[in-house]
Amino acid sequence: MIIFLALILIFLVILIGGERGAMSIMTLAGNIVILFFSIMLMSAGFPVLPLILVAGAGVCYISLFYQNGNNPKTRAAFLATLLVMLFLFIPIYIITWRSGSYGLNELQISEDDFMYYYSTDLHINMLHVGIFVTVFSTLGAVIDTALSITSSVYEVWTHKNSLTAKELTASGYQVGKEIIGTTVNTLLFAYLGGTILLFSYIQTQQYTLEIILNSQFLFQDVAVMLSGAVACLITVPVSIRCIIRQIHRIDPEEKSEVI
Repeated sequence: MIIFLALILIFLVILIGGERGAMSIMTLAGNIVILFFSIMLMSAGFPVLPLILVAGAGVCYISLFYQNGNNPKTRAAFLATLLVMLFLFIPIYIITWRSGSYGLNELQISEDDFMYYYSTDLHINMLHVGIFVTVFSTLGAVIDTALSITSSVYEVWTHKNSLTAKELTASGYQVGKEIIGTTVNTLLFAYLGGTILLFSYIQTQQYTLEIILNSQFLFQDVAVMLSGAVACLITVPVSIRCIIRQIHRIDPEEKSEVI
């Protein structure tokens, strides 16, 4: 069924998206390859910080430049995404380390199938795995937010190139206000949709509110969701600054062609 659903997805993407849809499939395949090698390197004990930077940059490059071309919009979105990921790495590291939320949670350890069929002696730094999961879970939303902001501001500038940096900033914030609510809701319902069965199980077991709020399984998912929301909020001003700098650095000949 997984293969069947994947074939349906590929067929619909190519049918509706055409050439851009085919490029999206190739971009997805490239990102899967990067994640595969990242998992292999992390399992071999490769340091997590360089791995996150290199793999994150690779995913951003493929997702932005290969699919959308090399232009001021994608260059600004690429730089903004890297800056946000680098800025959030230290807070994510500290929160994950201090909360002890990395590794297998209570429900995963208690599963009979896991205990009988899988080995828990992995020789992998679970703290690094938790940081990697949190950072990469926010990466897709950050890329979408950054490209939406840079594309909007750039299009405004192409239609009215006399706008000042302050006016372009105000335009970017107006776009950010429009999309940030949808992005946060998307992250929220993506989390809730995957945990309905979990909350149903909690309800039947009649756990107290104190146990639920202090549980590792709840914190792991909520931390990813909140990290993604915070990352998207920070992406808005960073993307605005990056695209304005890219606009100011456009060559006069290229600027005349755009205008």
